[in-house]
Amino acid sequence: MYDHELFFRYFRMLPGTFEVLLRLVVKYISKTTTRLRKPISPGQRLAVTLRYLVTGDSHGTIGLSYRMSPTTVGRIVFETCVAIWKTLLEQNYLKIPSEDDWMRISAEFEHYWNFPNVVGAIDGKHVQMFAPPNEGSNYYNYKKTHSIVLLGVCDARYRCTLVDIGDTGRQSDGSVYTNSKHGYAIENNLLSIPKDKKLPNSAKALPSDFVGDDEFSLKRH
Repeated sequence: MYDHELFFRYFRMLPGTFEVLLRLVVKYISKTTTRLRKPISPGQRLAVTLRYLVTGDSHGTIGLSYRMSPTTVGRIVFETCVAIWKTLLEQNYLKIPSEDDWMRISAEFEHYWNFPNVVGAIDGKHVQMFAPPNEGSNYYNYKKTHSIVLLGVCDARYRCTLVDIGDTGRQSDGSVYTNSKHGYAIENNLLSIPKDKKLPNSAKALPSDFVGDDEFSLKRH
C-alpha cells in the first residue's frame, strides 16, 4: 500500500482508488466469521478480483499467489464483479453524456490533439474467454482465440464515455458497431450530440465526429 508505483503496476490503480472502491463494495462482499473458519477479508477479495481482471490469468495461477483454491478464486471474482457493477451503477458511473458533456469533450480534443469537432475515439477490444457450449465458431476471432467484444468510446483523456459489451468475437468492429445500442443511438441522433459547428478559421460547418480506424465505415458522425 505504501509503494504506489508497484501497487499501480499490480492492480492498475493507486491505493487511494482501491480504498474508495473497497468502501463502495465492502457491504456486499463481507462474510460472517464462524466457529469453523475466519472469512477472507473484503480487501483480499477485491485484490484477487482486480488481479484477475488486470492479468486475465487462470483461477489456478491467481490462487497460487493468494493461497486459495481455483474454485474459491472463481467464486470471489464472480461475487465481487457483481458487487462492483451494482455499486457503480448506483453511483451513476458511466452515465450517458449530456450535450454540455459532449461540448466539453470536443473542446478537450481540440486542445490536447488539435482535432476540432471530435466527441470521442471509438475502437473494439477482444476479451478472451472459454468457448461457450454448442456455439461452434461464433466466438472464434481472427487471433484464433474465443472472445467477446468490448466496443468503447473514449474522451480526449482516455476515459470511457460509452461501452457496449458482449458481441461475438467473430464480428468485425464495424459489425459490432452496427449491432450495438450506442451505434444505433449515434445513427439515430439519440445521444444529444452537438449540432454542426464551424471549423476554426473557417466558414465551413461540419458535424461532430467520432474517430476510429478503417474497420468503421465513413458515416455522418
